[in-house]
Amino acid sequence: MLNKRSSAGVGGAIEREAAALRLVAQQISAMAVEQEDQLARYGNERSDLERAEAEHEAMIGKLQKDIADQQAELAENDLLYAPEYQARAEHYKAVVSAPLTEEAGQIVQLLQSLEYRGIVVYPHAVRWEPVQRPQHLLMEFARKGYLCFFCDTADTFSIREVEDRLFVISQQEHLLQALQTSHVLVINSYLLQNSWIDALPHKTVWYDVLDRVDFFSMYDRNMLVKHYEVLHSADIVTYSAHQLKECVGDREDAVYLPNASRQEDFEFSGDTPLEVPNDLKSIVRKKKRIIGYYGAIEEWFDSKLVKSLARDPGVEIVLIGHCGIANASFPANVHFLGPKPYLQLKEYAACFDALIIPFIVNKLTNAVSPVKFFEYCTIGKPIITTPIAEVVPFAGPGIKFVKAGENVKLDSSLWKVTPEAQAHLKSISDKNQWSKRAELVLSELEARPSCLSIFANRTYDRHVGVFAATFLDYEGGNYYSGGAERYLVDLHEACGELGLKLDIYQYGHFPWYRKYNDIDVYSLGHESLNMNEFSFENLKLFNRRYLYAAEGKLLLNFYSAFFQAHPDVAHPSIGISHGVAWDHPGCDFQNGDQFWNFNERFIQSAKKVQKMVSVDTNTANWFQTVSHRTGQQMLTIPNYVDPTEFYPVPRKDDGKVRIVYPRRLYEARGLYITLAAAEQILRTFPETEFHFVGKGFEADLKGIDKAMERWPGRIFCYHREPDDMHLVYKEADIVLIPTLYSEGTSLSCLEACATGNAIISTRIGGLTDIIIDRFNGLLINPDSKSLEQAIVEYLENPELRERVGKHALEVSKAFNKVNWKERWKAVITELIGDIANEKDAGLPSTEAVEFRLGPGAHARHWMPEAVRYLQQGKAVFIRGNHEREAESSFGRLQWITEETELYFDPIIKRFD
Repeated sequence: MLNKRSSAGVGGAIEREAAALRLVAQQISAMAVEQEDQLARYGNERSDLERAEAEHEAMIGKLQKDIADQQAELAENDLLYAPEYQARAEHYKAVVSAPLTEEAGQIVQLLQSLEYRGIVVYPHAVRWEPVQRPQHLLMEFARKGYLCFFCDTADTFSIREVEDRLFVISQQEHLLQALQTSHVLVINSYLLQNSWIDALPHKTVWYDVLDRVDFFSMYDRNMLVKHYEVLHSADIVTYSAHQLKECVGDREDAVYLPNASRQEDFEFSGDTPLEVPNDLKSIVRKKKRIIGYYGAIEEWFDSKLVKSLARDPGVEIVLIGHCGIANASFPANVHFLGPKPYLQLKEYAACFDALIIPFIVNKLTNAVSPVKFFEYCTIGKPIITTPIAEVVPFAGPGIKFVKAGENVKLDSSLWKVTPEAQAHLKSISDKNQWSKRAELVLSELEARPSCLSIFANRTYDRHVGVFAATFLDYEGGNYYSGGAERYLVDLHEACGELGLKLDIYQYGHFPWYRKYNDIDVYSLGHESLNMNEFSFENLKLFNRRYLYAAEGKLLLNFYSAFFQAHPDVAHPSIGISHGVAWDHPGCDFQNGDQFWNFNERFIQSAKKVQKMVSVDTNTANWFQTVSHRTGQQMLTIPNYVDPTEFYPVPRKDDGKVRIVYPRRLYEARGLYITLAAAEQILRTFPETEFHFVGKGFEADLKGIDKAMERWPGRIFCYHREPDDMHLVYKEADIVLIPTLYSEGTSLSCLEACATGNAIISTRIGGLTDIIIDRFNGLLINPDSKSLEQAIVEYLENPELRERVGKHALEVSKAFNKVNWKERWKAVITELIGDIANEKDAGLPSTEAVEFRLGPGAHARHWMPEAVRYLQQGKAVFIRGNHEREAESSFGRLQWITEETELYFDPIIKRFD
């Protein structure tokens, strides 16, 4: 029984509990009110965000419309393509006018380190990912032995090898420099690529038409003009869809080349467990059918069709790729996963139950060959596609065509891959492989004469180079048999004894290649660089061409003459001075500024080369007056004579006195003062004959022809090859070296000394290093009167002739060719070290084959042979019925006329 105290205590506890509950209720009520207020605030904020998003989308839409309107206005006025193309073209023009960059040098080293059949480049148009048609074609060409470059974009230079011989490179400017003297197969599928392509001198252009021209964002009439320009000039044209035939209709030889797939990229190894990609796991766990798509999601994407398919509650739709359309309004079972690396696509496709191509059907998509269709066939799962033109011909089991606007129902039969469907899809995949596409293009390239140069690039193993103004004439047809040319022939011999192969590079009108005995001679000219204009600017361009041809490729670079090194030098380098060649009649300066401006390139060139070798002391002394240190550092290696070839023999006693001028037939070598002196000598001394032995230009030869008409049987003019010149000296009595300017230690003078001739020499250049007046010859002023007086003295004083002839022979022994070669070999070895230390019998000049095409010769008969020889590293000269211009020659492939003279004996192949 409870008493009052206990009752009161219980009542108090209850009241306290009730008060606590009331307090809690009040707090809960307050919290509920606060949450309602917060939800209201969130609702308002959401509404604000939705309005802001709507306004933002509207703003984006307006900006896009403004851009589209501006683009349309620019296109209407043809101001889209041309300004952009021109800006890029000017940039690339500046790039190839600049010295070789360090990055370009890295690429050159790469070119040197690999073996390949040819070089293929896809200039920048798209990124490497997603992998599409250009990337696949490069992969296949790389697999077939070609060195391939795909140009990507990045802020810094990078180069990475994604497969053997396939490189992805950024900053394609450096690649442009590295390929200036190589022949390249360029794939052109985007017309702005031509700004890069046009700066490449030697190329075979493959115009690959992938879309209608009016599809491109920069389309205007100028782009259309460029399309037709490239279409007509390209060496090979391909198109990816039948409806693009109208875009290439002017080229009857255009090749239909649809897209394809690579089966190995979608195969799983049996030992590799299937790994579901992380961003697909939650979708897979729903246990629904998954329809997959990968590729670009742009304006041609049929959103309505995708939404229609998404109405099926048992379906999830996965879209992979860059999305360029609004996706907010798609239902929740449509998933946008963004772009994925190409090699991971098979991991996603393995989780799909069907694959879709939801393209709006219009003129644009009907002209597209979708790569994904052939890859879907390779994957071997059901395909849902709209009836675009390039897919319709493949209708059959496993492929379901759907149209936008229809109520698409996916019945259970869709998901089953029947044996018939499997066979049909596999048949499509097997017949449409990228390897077969590449084989088709290669068969076309190897059947077209215009594409042969792809295989004509050269190698540089143990090669050294000489950059000279001329060795042959500008068209490669005439050997200049002067002292500088013979010097290079013997320098080639000295290099060969060190196991080095010396090649000559020179000015030319087009990229010809010739051989002189065992020496390979290359013209640096090309389509837009020739010697029709002799200007300092042109000479600089040829200097840059040699830099691109030699830098990082050749073991050593000779500049003959040394001032060919202006303004840039390829190292290691040796400059050769054949005498002060800049002392011509134009040297009449009014002040020091004129002197410096004229002579700057000589002084700077001598400073830039790593070593300077002069054939005489005159050059060193000249430099010592203007650049004392340069003069002190100059090494003098005088010219030479071979005593086993040039030696005295008894003269014929036939009553004749033969006066021989064994020089180039032009003013600088004293031609005209000799002709003037000859007139009086021939009148006064009937026993005399004048023999002009050498080559000259037509204008100079006319002067000799007139003299021969006045003095028939007394004046003779003819040419002898260097190997036969000793016979000329052995029949001479008096030899004239009447140089007016530009002379070193003349080879002709030394050869005359070694054959015991009486020599008359002017006091010009390095001739004073050889002739001591009245000891081993007569040293005269450079004028016709002095020459005439010296000849008369010899004719009237046979004893003087005999005495100086004997002394000349003794002096010649100081200029023995053996000593000259040993000194040169020491200089070369000092500069490049152990590279040049052994003979190498494996360094003959490039083996050459001449194709002689008769009137009935057809390309299908001789082209396979030409390709085979070129791929073996041989040079191919094609003469006769080829209908190719000589200017289209390159490297080891040369198109020559019936009249072209070759200074070697090639293997002859006849095709009639």
